[in-house]
Amino acid sequence: MNPDYTKYTLVELYDVKDNIDKECYPERYDLLLNEIRKREKNPENEPKPRKLINKKDKAYLKIFLMFLCIPFFSWQLINAYKYGVIHSRNDHVLHLNSDPIGFYVVVLIHASCLVIALSSVFKGLSAK
Repeated sequence: MNPDYTKYTLVELYDVKDNIDKECYPERYDLLLNEIRKREKNPENEPKPRKLINKKDKAYLKIFLMFLCIPFFSWQLINAYKYGVIHSRNDHVLHLNSDPIGFYVVVLIHASCLVIALSSVFKGLSAK
C-alpha cells in the first residue's frame, strides 16, 4: 500500500524525500519524485495545509480555560479580603500590614485577570 502523495504539501514531500529509505521502497521513492516534479512545475495546485483546530473548537477551548481561571482568581481575592494575605509569584506571601503597596498591586492584577476571564466567558457564551 503506497501513500497518497497528492494530499501532501510540498514541504511535507521534501521532508519525506529526506527521510525515505530509497533501497527498501524504490517504487514509493519514484512516486515521490514524480509528485515533487509536478508540484514544482505547477505550484498553484499545492493543497492547502489543514488546520489542526477550527474556529468553533478554539472558541470553546478559550471559554473553558477562562472558566477554569475564574475560581482561582476569585479564591485569591476572597482570601485577600478576609485575611489580608495574598500569594504572588513563587508562592511569595504578601501581607496587607507589612507591604500594602505590593499587596494592592497583586490584588489589582488578580482582579483584572478575573474581570478579563469573566468578560471572555460571558462574551463567548452570548455569541453562541
